[in-house]
Amino acid sequence: MPRPRPAAAAAAVPAALAAGLLLSACLPAGRQAADGAAVAPKAGDEAAAQSTVVTDWGPLGPADRDVIVQLRQAALWEIPVARQAQRRAARPATRRALAEIARRHAGLDQLNRRVAGRLNVPLPNRPSAVQQSWMSEISGKSGNNYDKTAVARMRMAQGMLYAELGAVRASTRNTLVRQFAERAQPFVNEQMRQLESTGFVTGDTLPDPPAVTEPPPPAPPGARRSPAPAATSLLS
Repeated sequence: MPRPRPAAAAAAVPAALAAGLLLSACLPAGRQAADGAAVAPKAGDEAAAQSTVVTDWGPLGPADRDVIVQLRQAALWEIPVARQAQRRAARPATRRALAEIARRHAGLDQLNRRVAGRLNVPLPNRPSAVQQSWMSEISGKSGNNYDKTAVARMRMAQGMLYAELGAVRASTRNTLVRQFAERAQPFVNEQMRQLESTGFVTGDTLPDPPAVTEPPPPAPPGARRSPAPAATSLLS
């Protein structure tokens, strides 16, 4: 596992590392140690993790279970970091933003645990190894570097989680997961807004933009174009 980069790089997280965090946080159904740690998969576990199971709310697929576990995993490291930041952050704006994130995350975790229980999805009980390294890195900072590192780590993770929630909301066949995603997305969106209000969110703290197969070309430099007409005026 690569060591976290120093704050000189604005504590930016490579998209591949962040994706690895989100994916490695997920446990195959029924594969969770008593202390909440991930269990090394046995033969057949990988196939089971990719299976779809029947529930009272419709089929529950791997992506559905994945996003429930991801939200739990996020709470396990972001709540303690946010609470610590209420005491240690250098700027009042950071302290206010992370205090609100801690409060909101606790409410979302309560909802998440309720949904996981109804769908019989095992949840982890401690941060992943990567998340623990982030927590140690943040704790080792002081002053503005503390604020900068905490915000950078959390904003990268929240951005990827928001995108995953949107994908699951759009594709899930499970009505309970759909309702859960609809409620969770505004939570995560507000947490991103709170982080951005600190002034520490920069381009290198954001995940990579989505790939587009046929992107539209940019306008020529200096071009001046009138606004496009209303779509209804083009229908004939």
